[in-house]
Amino acid sequence: MAKRVKITKDGFKIGIGFMLAVAVSLAAGRIFIRAKLNRKIYVDDGFFFLAVVTLVAGTVMTYLDIPYIYLQQNVQAGTQAPPADFIQQLLKSVKIQDAAVVLLSATIFAVKLAFLAFFRGLIRRLKKLEIWWWCVLVIVIISSIVLICSNFITCPYFDERILGGPDHSSRLVVESNSRALLVKCVSPSALKRQNAALRAVSILDILSDLFSG
Repeated sequence: MAKRVKITKDGFKIGIGFMLAVAVSLAAGRIFIRAKLNRKIYVDDGFFFLAVVTLVAGTVMTYLDIPYIYLQQNVQAGTQAPPADFIQQLLKSVKIQDAAVVLLSATIFAVKLAFLAFFRGLIRRLKKLEIWWWCVLVIVIISSIVLICSNFITCPYFDERILGGPDHSSRLVVESNSRALLVKCVSPSALKRQNAALRAVSILDILSDLFSG
């Protein structure tokens, strides 16, 4: 039997909310100081603001997914009976998680672009460093695309109706198709794609951090 979840739902929400509040407060402080000192908005400020927006949006999506996360954990632990629409709820959770991953990956991407935009102004007229800067930019873009698309590479199925016939609106058909999609997403080939995507994302992310550092 699976172990029961130790972190409570409320504790999880409070923890995420606290970390978001800290991040947004620091970001607001940075934006205020930059605006007061420079009296204008630069490109790196725009990317940084984009990072804040996507972070908030990604956190909201995570909040929306919390009930489904705990439902799945409780069913696996045997502390709650699965509801009649359990499969559909799991599929909805997958879609929310995909949205959260895209938004939070965009946050990481935007932060890296903000740093690159900031350093771009410092290395102007330095040819060797400019070449290095462009190399780092290419690596960051590639790693970010792989990171954002990683979930879709693993499970490129978004709608249970794609497996249905003309009567895809039938409850039984939708449930059957939802189950089929979830099975496809945990098949051996899907797990291989997941492992490959995770390795690629990890390697590219480390390389982009090392090069930009």
